Amino acid sequence: MATYKPKILVVDDEPDARQALAHSLRAKGYEVLEAAGGAEVLERAKAEWPTLIILDILLPDVAGTEVLDRLKKDPLTRAIPVLLLTAKPDVVEQIPLLREKSRQYRYVDKPERTEDLLAIVHNMLTGS
Repeated sequence: MATYKPKILVVDDEPDARQALAHSLRAKGYEVLEAAGGAEVLERAKAEWPTLIILDILLPDVAGTEVLDRLKKDPLTRAIPVLLLTAKPDVVEQIPLLREKSRQYRYVDKPERTEDLLAIVHNMLTGS
């Protein structure tokens, strides 16, 4: 019998950072998809239906804040939880969705310890 594996879409334009996080998530048993830019995540979110998106806020083509806004406005992707990664917490704190401290929308400052980030992912996926 197959076991369910949450599918996480990791979005970061820095290949080393993206691959390191993807590796850590796979080691915890998650199915991991990777994307390098905002346009790619918008396409893949609709096609792949990830359980969670981990999204870098600084992307070369479409800013992470814009990607988040588009995901939340689209009926096909609005229910997907998003964890934003940022080196600029002052920008993220201005996003109303993130001020609500909900389980569906969170952010962490870069660089976050991998163990702490994995705990946040677990919490967002399970509520515990």
